[in-house]
Amino acid sequence: SALPRIADAVAGRVPIVIDSGFRRGQDVFMALALGATTVALGRPILYGLALGGSQGVQAVYQRLKTELQMVMQLAGTPNLAAIRPDHLKRLREL
Repeated sequence: SALPRIADAVAGRVPIVIDSGFRRGQDVFMALALGATTVALGRPILYGLALGGSQGVQAVYQRLKTELQMVMQLAGTPNLAAIRPDHLKRLREL
């Protein structure tokens, strides 16, 4: 709930990096739509590393990437730069 207010306050002057338990591509999409510049994926990556080494990390990254691409397609966004807050309204309607 604080992310949009922070994004408005900094108005693009500084990058906003958020890390708060993101586990799905939809979570990443929402954070970007609400104003984050970058989404950190610490815990899922560490789980992948613990369970499968470098291949586990690659699998986690690929799953998140695939999920994000699917959400972007559903929202009609051609690239990351095109993700905007109004896309969240469209996703809620689906």
